Amino acid sequence: MVETHPERFGQEFWTFFTTRIGSHLPPRPVMIDLGCGPGLLLRDLGGRHPGATLYGYDVTPAMIAYGQQLSYGAAKATLALHDVATQPLPHAPGSVDLVTMSSVLHVFDEPLPALAEIRRTLAPGGIFLLHDWLRQPLSTYLAWRRDVLKEGEAESRRRGFRLFPVHNKYTTEDWRWLLAQAGFAICDEAQLRASHRIFVTTPAR
Repeated sequence: MVETHPERFGQEFWTFFTTRIGSHLPPRPVMIDLGCGPGLLLRDLGGRHPGATLYGYDVTPAMIAYGQQLSYGAAKATLALHDVATQPLPHAPGSVDLVTMSSVLHVFDEPLPALAEIRRTLAPGGIFLLHDWLRQPLSTYLAWRRDVLKEGEAESRRRGFRLFPVHNKYTTEDWRWLLAQAGFAICDEAQLRASHRIFVTTPAR
């Protein structure tokens, strides 16, 4: 996850983020990253929004421990163990300006309760950024593991066959349907990588 961060959140992502999301945030935004892993996305957000208050939640103690050692610049950061799939978020309704979720929601057995909880916390005009896997052909997925992750042929097939059903659950239309069912309106979307799609959403009126 640490090694692939630059590929997942490169210049193209941040250009998209700055123009489509960052320019719409208040000067001192409250931001949450769900499934924050080692905290690298939060670190990058803090560097771009020094007035932000950042919260990162993950279910893996080692990831939280890693993230707690990072510098978030002038931004205030809190990282904690929390399972959004089973627990409500410790935030008041309408108190959060941005929620991000990258490559996490696809693992949930039932994503709608988590989406409802995200919607509850968002302030009027708040933004939910979903960045997640798209269904793709097996051959394309295995080639991505080999060419982008630099896995050897044997490893890419061994790991690829195991992870293919997990990473390739949802189509673009599936994600749109889930977001609509949870009460989100899609403001923008983009596919910056063959494997992932970004949805910029806000609570529907």
